[in-house]
Amino acid sequence: MRYLSITGFYPDEKQDDSLQFQLTIKDYEMNQALAQLTESKKLEEIEPGELELTVAQILQVAELLEIDFPEGLEYFIGPRTAQ
Repeated sequence: MRYLSITGFYPDEKQDDSLQFQLTIKDYEMNQALAQLTESKKLEEIEPGELELTVAQILQVAELLEIDFPEGLEYFIGPRTAQ
């Protein structure tokens, strides 16, 4: 099963590349909605790799997931495969 994961890191100028935020989305419908919102594709069509989220996308994702993202981070979204 594929799902999306959102990760957050400090910007490059902080010179700290450690993971600061991680959110795994396991709900199928939510994954499909996020795939459409971020890449205008079905989850199954998203290529491996990470996509940096824009500020507008972060706000839309936060509203969709009903969460608050910590400020000051750069966020990425990418597909994962359940083992």
